[in-house]
Amino acid sequence: MNEPVDLAAIQAEIRERVQRKRASGAYGDDVRAALELPLPGGRALFSEDLGDPLPALQDTLAEEATYDATSHRRFVGPAITLGRRVVIGLVRWWVAAITDRQERINQLLAQAVIDQRDAPSPQFDERLARLEREWRRWQKDEVAADLESKYFAARFSGDEKDIRSQSESFVELFRGRKRVLDLGSGRGTFLELLRDKGIGGYGVDPDATMNEAVRGRGLEALTADGLSHLRSLADGSIDGLYCRHVAEHVQPGELVAILREARRALEPGSPVVFVTPNPATLTVGAHTFWLDPQHRRPIPPDLFHFYLEVEGYDRVETRTSQPSETRLDESVPAGPVRDNVKLLNATLFGDRDYAVIGWTPAR
Repeated sequence: MNEPVDLAAIQAEIRERVQRKRASGAYGDDVRAALELPLPGGRALFSEDLGDPLPALQDTLAEEATYDATSHRRFVGPAITLGRRVVIGLVRWWVAAITDRQERINQLLAQAVIDQRDAPSPQFDERLARLEREWRRWQKDEVAADLESKYFAARFSGDEKDIRSQSESFVELFRGRKRVLDLGSGRGTFLELLRDKGIGGYGVDPDATMNEAVRGRGLEALTADGLSHLRSLADGSIDGLYCRHVAEHVQPGELVAILREARRALEPGSPVVFVTPNPATLTVGAHTFWLDPQHRRPIPPDLFHFYLEVEGYDRVETRTSQPSETRLDESVPAGPVRDNVKLLNATLFGDRDYAVIGWTPAR
Protein backbone atom coordinates (compact mmCIF):
# COMPACT_ATOMS: atom_id res chain seq x y z
CA MET A 1 0.00 0.00 0.00
CA ASN A 2 1.34 3.44 -0.96
CA GLU A 3 2.34 5.76 1.88
CA PRO A 4 0.13 8.89 2.20
CA VAL A 5 1.51 12.07 0.59
CA ASP A 6 2.81 14.59 3.15
CA LEU A 7 1.54 17.85 1.63
CA ALA A 8 2.94 19.98 4.45
CA ALA A 9 6.46 18.66 3.83
CA ILE A 10 6.17 19.29 0.09
CA GLN A 11 4.94 22.85 0.66
CA ALA A 12 7.75 23.50 3.12
CA GLU A 13 10.31 22.28 0.57
CA ILE A 14 8.78 24.49 -2.15
CA ARG A 15 8.86 27.52 0.13
CA GLU A 16 12.50 26.86 1.03
CA ARG A 17 13.47 26.66 -2.64
CA VAL A 18 11.59 29.88 -3.35
CA GLN A 19 13.39 31.62 -0.49
CA ARG A 20 16.80 30.52 -1.80
CA LYS A 21 16.00 31.86 -5.26
CA ARG A 22 14.72 35.11 -3.81
CA ALA A 23 17.94 35.53 -1.88
CA SER A 24 20.03 34.86 -4.99
CA GLY A 25 18.15 37.49 -7.01
CA ALA A 26 16.89 34.97 -9.57
CA TYR A 27 13.46 36.59 -9.78
CA GLY A 28 12.59 39.92 -11.41
CA ASP A 29 10.82 42.79 -9.67
CA ASP A 30 7.34 41.62 -10.73
CA VAL A 31 7.92 38.09 -9.49
CA ARG A 32 9.47 39.35 -6.23
CA ALA A 33 6.39 41.53 -5.65
CA ALA A 34 4.13 38.53 -6.13
CA LEU A 35 6.25 36.48 -3.76
CA GLU A 36 5.65 39.01 -0.99
CA LEU A 37 2.13 37.54 -0.77
CA PRO A 38 1.79 34.60 1.62
CA LEU A 39 1.87 31.23 -0.09
CA PRO A 40 -1.27 29.18 0.29
CA GLY A 41 -1.17 26.43 2.84
CA GLY A 42 1.36 25.81 5.57
CA ARG A 43 2.66 28.28 8.10
CA ALA A 44 5.18 31.05 7.52
CA LEU A 45 8.87 30.29 7.72
CA PHE A 46 10.43 31.08 11.09
CA SER A 47 12.86 33.48 9.37
CA GLU A 48 9.86 35.45 8.07
CA ASP A 49 8.26 35.51 11.52
CA LEU A 50 11.43 37.07 12.92
CA GLY A 51 10.94 40.05 10.58
CA ASP A 52 7.76 41.04 12.45
CA PRO A 53 7.78 39.05 15.69
CA LEU A 54 4.85 40.54 17.62
CA PRO A 55 2.07 39.61 15.14
CA ALA A 56 3.77 36.25 14.61
CA LEU A 57 3.79 35.69 18.38
CA GLN A 58 0.08 36.41 18.60
CA ASP A 59 -0.64 33.99 15.75
CA THR A 60 1.52 31.31 17.33
CA LEU A 61 -0.18 31.64 20.72
CA ALA A 62 -3.57 31.37 19.01
CA GLU A 63 -2.61 28.15 17.23
CA GLU A 64 -3.61 24.84 18.77
CA ALA A 65 -0.97 22.13 18.73
CA THR A 66 -2.53 19.18 16.93
CA TYR A 67 -1.36 15.70 16.11
CA ASP A 68 -3.12 13.20 13.88
CA ALA A 69 -3.09 9.96 15.86
CA THR A 70 -4.64 7.93 13.09
CA SER A 71 -2.60 4.95 11.92
CA HIS A 72 -3.13 3.61 8.41
CA ARG A 73 -1.35 0.32 8.96
CA ARG A 74 -3.29 -2.71 7.94
CA PHE A 75 -5.01 -4.82 10.63
CA VAL A 76 -3.20 -3.20 13.62
CA GLY A 77 -4.03 0.38 12.62
CA PRO A 78 -7.08 0.78 14.90
CA ALA A 79 -5.19 -0.54 17.93
CA ILE A 80 -2.26 1.78 17.24
CA THR A 81 -4.63 4.71 16.80
CA LEU A 82 -6.32 3.98 20.13
CA GLY A 83 -3.00 3.62 21.89
CA ARG A 84 -1.74 6.90 20.47
CA ARG A 85 -4.87 8.74 21.58
CA VAL A 86 -4.58 7.37 25.11
CA VAL A 87 -0.93 8.44 25.32
CA ILE A 88 -1.72 11.88 23.83
CA GLY A 89 -4.48 12.38 26.41
CA LEU A 90 -2.11 11.52 29.27
CA VAL A 91 0.69 13.70 27.89
CA ARG A 92 -1.71 16.58 27.31
CA TRP A 93 -2.85 16.42 30.95
CA TRP A 94 0.78 16.37 32.10
CA VAL A 95 1.79 19.25 29.77
CA ALA A 96 -1.22 21.30 30.94
CA ALA A 97 -0.11 20.91 34.54
CA ILE A 98 3.46 21.98 33.63
CA THR A 99 2.16 24.89 31.55
CA ASP A 100 -0.04 26.11 34.40
CA ARG A 101 2.92 25.95 36.79
CA GLN A 102 5.15 27.81 34.32
CA GLU A 103 2.49 30.47 33.83
CA ARG A 104 2.39 31.12 37.58
CA ILE A 105 6.19 31.28 37.66
CA ASN A 106 6.22 33.77 34.76
CA GLN A 107 3.65 36.01 36.46
CA LEU A 108 5.53 35.94 39.76
CA LEU A 109 8.84 36.77 38.02
CA ALA A 110 7.24 39.61 36.07
CA GLN A 111 5.73 41.09 39.21
CA ALA A 112 9.03 40.71 41.06
CA VAL A 113 10.84 42.62 38.30
CA ILE A 114 8.23 45.40 38.43
CA ASP A 115 8.44 45.59 42.22
CA GLN A 116 12.24 45.70 42.04
CA ARG A 117 12.09 48.48 39.46
CA ASP A 118 9.68 50.57 41.52
CA ALA A 119 11.14 49.83 44.93
CA PRO A 120 13.28 52.58 46.47
CA SER A 121 16.98 51.90 46.49
CA PRO A 122 18.73 53.90 49.20
CA GLN A 123 22.16 53.00 47.89
CA PHE A 124 21.32 54.00 44.31
CA ASP A 125 19.49 57.19 45.38
CA GLU A 126 22.40 58.27 47.58
CA ARG A 127 24.90 57.64 44.78
CA LEU A 128 22.78 59.60 42.28
CA ALA A 129 22.40 62.49 44.72
CA ARG A 130 26.18 62.53 45.29
CA LEU A 131 26.86 62.63 41.54
CA GLU A 132 24.41 65.49 41.12
CA ARG A 133 26.07 67.42 43.96
CA GLU A 134 29.50 66.89 42.45
CA TRP A 135 28.26 67.95 39.01
CA ARG A 136 26.74 71.17 40.36
CA ARG A 137 29.90 71.90 42.32
CA TRP A 138 32.06 71.31 39.24
CA GLN A 139 29.90 73.67 37.20
CA LYS A 140 30.27 76.37 39.85
CA ASP A 141 33.98 75.81 40.32
CA GLU A 142 34.68 75.86 36.58
CA VAL A 143 33.51 79.46 36.22
CA ALA A 144 34.13 80.75 39.77
CA ALA A 145 30.40 81.26 40.18
CA ASP A 146 30.78 82.34 43.82
CA LEU A 147 32.44 85.60 42.79
CA GLU A 148 30.37 88.66 43.68
CA SER A 149 29.17 89.78 40.25
CA LYS A 150 28.81 93.48 41.01
CA TYR A 151 32.42 93.76 42.23
CA PHE A 152 33.71 91.79 39.28
CA ALA A 153 31.71 93.96 36.85
CA ALA A 154 33.08 97.11 38.47
CA ARG A 155 36.66 95.92 38.01
CA PHE A 156 36.66 94.04 34.71
CA SER A 157 33.44 94.65 32.73
CA GLY A 158 34.68 97.87 31.19
CA ASP A 159 33.86 101.52 31.62
CA GLU A 160 30.14 102.26 31.35
CA LYS A 161 30.87 105.19 29.05
CA ASP A 162 32.81 102.93 26.64
CA ILE A 163 30.08 100.28 26.69
CA ARG A 164 27.44 102.89 25.94
CA SER A 165 29.49 104.36 23.10
CA GLN A 166 30.03 100.92 21.58
CA SER A 167 26.35 99.99 21.90
CA GLU A 168 25.18 103.28 20.38
CA SER A 169 26.79 102.34 17.08
CA PHE A 170 24.26 99.50 16.65
CA VAL A 171 21.05 101.20 17.76
CA GLU A 172 20.17 102.47 14.27
CA LEU A 173 20.00 98.89 13.01
CA PHE A 174 16.90 98.47 15.19
CA ARG A 175 15.14 101.70 14.22
CA GLY A 176 11.35 101.20 14.06
CA ARG A 177 11.39 97.83 15.83
CA LYS A 178 8.76 96.98 18.43
CA ARG A 179 10.15 94.00 20.37
CA VAL A 180 13.94 93.79 20.41
CA LEU A 181 15.53 91.21 22.72
CA ASP A 182 18.73 92.19 24.53
CA LEU A 183 20.12 88.74 25.34
CA GLY A 184 22.42 89.09 28.34
CA SER A 185 21.19 92.59 29.12
CA GLY A 186 23.48 93.03 32.15
CA ARG A 187 23.32 96.58 33.49
CA GLY A 188 20.65 97.57 30.96
CA THR A 189 22.81 99.96 28.95
CA PHE A 190 21.47 98.92 25.55
CA LEU A 191 17.88 98.85 26.85
CA GLU A 192 18.23 102.49 27.87
CA LEU A 193 19.54 103.38 24.42
CA LEU A 194 16.57 101.64 22.80
CA ARG A 195 14.13 103.48 25.05
CA ASP A 196 15.78 106.81 24.30
CA LYS A 197 15.25 106.18 20.57
CA GLY A 198 11.65 105.06 20.97
CA ILE A 199 12.48 101.44 20.14
CA GLY A 200 10.62 98.70 22.00
CA GLY A 201 12.82 96.18 23.76
CA TYR A 202 13.34 93.99 26.78
CA GLY A 203 16.25 92.17 28.38
CA VAL A 204 16.98 88.65 29.57
CA ASP A 205 19.81 87.88 31.98
CA PRO A 206 20.44 85.07 34.51
CA ASP A 207 21.58 87.56 37.19
CA ALA A 208 18.49 88.27 39.31
CA THR A 209 20.18 90.96 41.40
CA MET A 210 21.27 92.92 38.33
CA ASN A 211 17.83 92.56 36.75
CA GLU A 212 16.21 94.01 39.85
CA ALA A 213 18.37 97.11 39.52
CA VAL A 214 17.51 97.36 35.81
CA ARG A 215 13.79 97.11 36.50
CA GLY A 216 14.23 99.83 39.12
CA ARG A 217 15.09 102.18 36.23
CA GLY A 218 11.79 101.42 34.52
CA LEU A 219 13.17 98.86 32.06
CA GLU A 220 11.87 95.36 31.36
CA ALA A 221 14.30 92.61 32.34
CA LEU A 222 13.54 88.93 32.84
CA THR A 223 15.65 86.51 34.87
CA ALA A 224 16.23 83.43 32.71
CA ASP A 225 18.78 81.42 30.79
CA GLY A 226 19.13 82.85 27.29
CA LEU A 227 18.68 79.65 25.30
CA SER A 228 15.76 78.49 27.43
CA HIS A 229 14.04 81.83 26.92
CA LEU A 230 14.50 81.71 23.16
CA ARG A 231 13.02 78.21 23.08
CA SER A 232 9.96 79.49 24.93
CA LEU A 233 9.22 82.16 22.31
CA ALA A 234 6.67 81.70 19.55
CA ASP A 235 7.80 81.86 15.94
CA GLY A 236 8.29 85.43 14.72
CA SER A 237 7.48 86.95 18.13
CA ILE A 238 10.50 89.30 18.27
CA ASP A 239 11.91 91.63 15.62
CA GLY A 240 15.52 92.11 16.64
CA LEU A 241 18.26 90.63 18.83
CA TYR A 242 21.28 92.25 20.45
CA CYS A 243 23.74 90.11 22.36
CA ARG A 244 26.87 91.67 23.84
CA HIS A 245 29.58 89.56 25.48
CA VAL A 246 27.49 86.41 25.89
CA ALA A 247 28.72 84.12 23.10
CA GLU A 248 32.10 83.61 24.78
CA HIS A 249 30.32 82.37 27.94
CA VAL A 250 28.68 79.34 26.30
CA GLN A 251 29.86 76.16 24.61
CA PRO A 252 29.96 76.13 20.78
CA GLY A 253 27.00 73.77 20.54
CA GLU A 254 24.89 76.03 22.74
CA LEU A 255 25.88 79.06 20.66
CA VAL A 256 24.72 77.33 17.49
CA ALA A 257 21.45 76.44 19.24
CA ILE A 258 21.01 80.11 20.22
CA LEU A 259 21.48 81.19 16.60
CA ARG A 260 19.01 78.55 15.42
CA GLU A 261 16.34 79.39 17.98
CA ALA A 262 16.82 83.12 17.41
CA ARG A 263 16.24 82.74 13.69
CA ARG A 264 13.01 80.87 14.41
CA ALA A 265 11.77 83.40 16.98
CA LEU A 266 12.63 86.45 14.85
CA GLU A 267 10.38 87.98 12.25
CA PRO A 268 11.69 87.71 8.68
CA GLY A 269 14.03 90.58 7.85
CA SER A 270 15.08 91.20 11.46
CA PRO A 271 18.64 92.16 12.49
CA VAL A 272 20.88 90.27 14.92
CA VAL A 273 24.06 91.64 16.48
CA PHE A 274 26.54 89.58 18.49
CA VAL A 275 29.45 91.44 20.13
CA THR A 276 32.35 89.45 21.57
CA PRO A 277 36.06 89.89 22.41
CA ASN A 278 38.32 89.86 19.40
CA PRO A 279 40.96 87.09 19.68
CA ALA A 280 42.51 88.24 16.37
CA THR A 281 44.12 90.86 18.61
CA LEU A 282 46.66 88.73 20.42
CA THR A 283 46.71 90.80 23.61
CA VAL A 284 43.00 89.98 23.88
CA GLY A 285 43.11 86.31 22.90
CA ALA A 286 46.18 85.57 25.01
CA HIS A 287 45.55 87.79 28.03
CA THR A 288 42.54 90.03 28.65
CA PHE A 289 40.02 87.43 27.46
CA TRP A 290 40.98 85.19 30.37
CA LEU A 291 40.44 87.86 33.01
CA ASP A 292 36.84 86.63 33.19
CA PRO A 293 36.77 83.10 34.68
CA GLN A 294 33.31 82.58 33.16
CA HIS A 295 34.67 82.82 29.60
CA ARG A 296 34.63 79.42 27.90
CA ARG A 297 36.75 80.04 24.81
CA PRO A 298 37.46 82.86 22.38
CA ILE A 299 35.67 82.79 19.02
CA PRO A 300 37.70 83.81 15.95
CA PRO A 301 35.81 86.36 13.81
CA ASP A 302 35.86 84.12 10.72
CA LEU A 303 34.30 81.28 12.70
CA PHE A 304 31.49 83.43 14.11
CA HIS A 305 30.85 84.83 10.63
CA PHE A 306 30.56 81.24 9.39
CA TYR A 307 28.15 80.32 12.20
CA LEU A 308 25.68 82.98 11.06
CA GLU A 309 25.99 82.04 7.40
CA VAL A 310 25.53 78.33 7.94
CA GLU A 311 22.49 78.96 10.15
CA GLY A 312 20.79 80.84 7.33
CA TYR A 313 21.33 84.52 8.13
CA ASP A 314 21.68 86.97 5.24
CA ARG A 315 24.04 89.92 4.65
CA VAL A 316 26.47 88.79 7.34
CA GLU A 317 29.23 91.28 8.11
CA THR A 318 31.92 91.80 10.75
CA ARG A 319 32.81 95.10 12.42
CA THR A 320 35.56 95.75 14.95
CA SER A 321 35.48 98.30 17.77
CA GLN A 322 37.19 99.33 21.00
CA PRO A 323 40.71 100.27 19.79
CA SER A 324 43.53 99.20 22.09
CA GLU A 325 44.86 102.00 24.26
CA THR A 326 48.45 100.77 24.01
CA ARG A 327 50.06 100.95 20.56
CA LEU A 328 53.53 101.16 19.13
CA ASP A 329 54.63 104.51 17.77
CA GLU A 330 54.30 104.40 13.98
CA SER A 331 56.07 107.74 13.43
CA VAL A 332 59.20 106.11 12.09
CA PRO A 333 60.82 106.44 8.68
CA ALA A 334 58.90 104.85 5.83
CA GLY A 335 60.05 101.46 4.77
CA PRO A 336 60.31 98.00 6.31
CA VAL A 337 60.52 99.33 9.88
CA ARG A 338 57.24 101.25 9.62
CA ASP A 339 55.59 98.28 7.90
CA ASN A 340 56.69 95.99 10.71
CA VAL A 341 55.43 98.42 13.37
CA LYS A 342 52.05 98.61 11.66
CA LEU A 343 51.88 94.84 11.46
CA LEU A 344 52.68 94.53 15.15
CA ASN A 345 50.02 97.09 16.02
CA ALA A 346 47.42 95.25 13.94
CA THR A 347 48.37 91.89 15.41
CA LEU A 348 49.06 92.78 19.04
CA PHE A 349 47.12 95.99 19.60
CA GLY A 350 44.15 95.85 17.23
CA ASP A 351 40.51 96.47 18.16
CA ARG A 352 39.50 94.59 21.30
CA ASP A 353 35.95 93.68 20.27
CA TYR A 354 34.18 92.70 17.10
CA ALA A 355 30.55 92.27 16.12
CA VAL A 356 28.95 89.91 13.64
CA ILE A 357 25.76 91.29 12.14
CA GLY A 358 23.20 89.36 10.15
CA TRP A 359 19.58 89.48 9.04
CA THR A 360 16.93 86.81 9.06
CA PRO A 361 15.81 86.05 5.50
CA ALA A 362 13.03 88.34 4.29
CA ARG A 363 9.71 86.90 3.19
